[in-house]
Formats: sequence, structure tokens, C-alpha cells
Amino acid sequence: MNQVFAKTRELGQALIESEVYQNMKAAEDKAMQNKEAADAMSKFLELRGQVQEMLAGENPDSAVLKKLSDEMDAQQERLQMMDDIVAMNEARGEFSNLINQVNQVLQFIVTGRIGSDDSGCTGSCSSCSGCKH
Repeated sequence: MNQVFAKTRELGQALIESEVYQNMKAAEDKAMQNKEAADAMSKFLELRGQVQEMLAGENPDSAVLKKLSDEMDAQQERLQMMDDIVAMNEARGEFSNLINQVNQVLQFIVTGRIGSDDSGCTGSCSSCSGCKH
């Protein structure tokens, strides 16, 4: 079992050292150094937390939920218009794709099968034009 965890740590380190991860971290750092982007992200997360808190309670006020939801939508729209946020989200998507590819390879190695999704993946990364997840 120790060998499994040692190899897992090696895989984690390889992911951290990958260009895709490094690009993602640089994009995140740049976005958070952009005061307007950081403030907008903070406001969005605050609104989302308020919505989650309301939904967890009994009998949430639908008018207040609607107002918060509209504010969240407006904030998200604002975020999607910021170049640094767009770049950060694209970089996060590329890293997520890398993680999905790693998971597919692991699944194939362990089970001998490719996932049961309809992605059209043949299991051969050499003929792959990129995962569509």
C-alpha cells in the first residue's frame, strides 16, 4: 500500500510541475492581483454563500432568494467580461481536462476499459484531438 501512496505523490508532483498546472496558477495569481477582478470574485462568492445559507434554512424567502440570484447573475456576467477572469477559467478548464485524461488512463489500466461515457474516446492519447469533458 505504501508503494501506491508513493506513486500517488509522484503523480501529484508531476501534475504540479506540468505546464498546464503552472499556466493555471499564473492565471489565478494574475486574476487575483487585479483588484477589480478580485473584488468582483469576492462579491460573487459572498452572494453565493448567502444563497446557500438561505437554502439551508427553513422556509427561505423567495423574494430575497430571487434578488440574491439576480445579483449573482449580474456579478457573474461582470466577471465573464474581465480578461483575467476569462483566462483563469480557461486555464482551469485545461487543467481539469488534464485531470480527466489522467483519470481515464488510470481507469483503463485498472479495469482494461474506457469509461462508459459517449465521449468517443478510443483510449489512445496519440490519436486524440483533446478530451471533450
